[in-house]
Amino acid sequence: MNRREVIKSTMLVTGGVLSSSLVSFTPFKESNQQQCYAPLRLDIGDLETYIINDGVVRLPSIQPIFAPDVDKEKLTTELKRLHISENKFEGSLNVLLIKNEGKLILLDTGAGGKFGENAGNLIGGLKSIDIEASDITDIIITHGHIDHIGGILDQQDNFVFPSAQYHLAEKEYEFWMSEQDSSTNDQGVLLAQKVFSKIEDKLHLFQYGTVLFSCLKTELAEGHTKGHTIFNIFSGEKSVKHIVDTFHSPFLVSKPEWGTAWDTDFDQAVKTRLRIIKEGTDNGTLFLSCHLPWPSLGYIDKINGESQWTIIPYVDPTRITV
Repeated sequence: MNRREVIKSTMLVTGGVLSSSLVSFTPFKESNQQQCYAPLRLDIGDLETYIINDGVVRLPSIQPIFAPDVDKEKLTTELKRLHISENKFEGSLNVLLIKNEGKLILLDTGAGGKFGENAGNLIGGLKSIDIEASDITDIIITHGHIDHIGGILDQQDNFVFPSAQYHLAEKEYEFWMSEQDSSTNDQGVLLAQKVFSKIEDKLHLFQYGTVLFSCLKTELAEGHTKGHTIFNIFSGEKSVKHIVDTFHSPFLVSKPEWGTAWDTDFDQAVKTRLRIIKEGTDNGTLFLSCHLPWPSLGYIDKINGESQWTIIPYVDPTRITV
């Protein structure tokens, strides 16, 4: 089965994961604070931020979602080398909170109740640092996938963050709002269109290169979605580059061409990963990700001619300063 056939069959099985949802919808679950891990404070210069775990993405196998064209034996060898499970996929679901100039800013909102017991812990994580949902002033949407916008509305389609303004790249907005006609039954597309329509009066569209809130420079990282946005988060001479969903696992760092059916443009996503890898190895960039192993903060190094994800060494389990 070639890649296109794999992707097509994957869409049928999972309800359209290629263009929208990461897994099929599961019963709604209200957030449970007791299930939450403590947020990890990340100080970037004078900027106070928190990495908050919303939950976990779980799949019963790595293929065919990942490495759809790769020989099973070759995949197994690479997974063993990286000490990654051969029998399942698990990825973090992380949200970043930024405190800056009197504002409380979220980068995405997690899955909300859309992943059942696997996610929906953002609200509890915020409460653990004495922040209520009503305190959030702004939400930046990186892209329109369910695990990034699922927490915007509750089960009754009311705003979870009633005081928030929303910020989204114009290209990503247009991608989702024109993605399918009104006859689509793709739940992920329908969710994105419903959410973006609901927040329309609070929505601010931006162009790439725009600096938001004097600390986030926006950048297009096309491939995962048409308008997938990544960010350089900076304060003074310190910075962290948030690469969002460019990589879902360390094996996509070492083997960027293997790809994933979750990317809307498979080939473009490979090119984007290669570009980010080069930046990391050339410049020593510190990266943050939504799905790489906790705390999803680290470097891309070149070892024996091959790129590798290296988690940042840290001792204090509650706080990292860069």
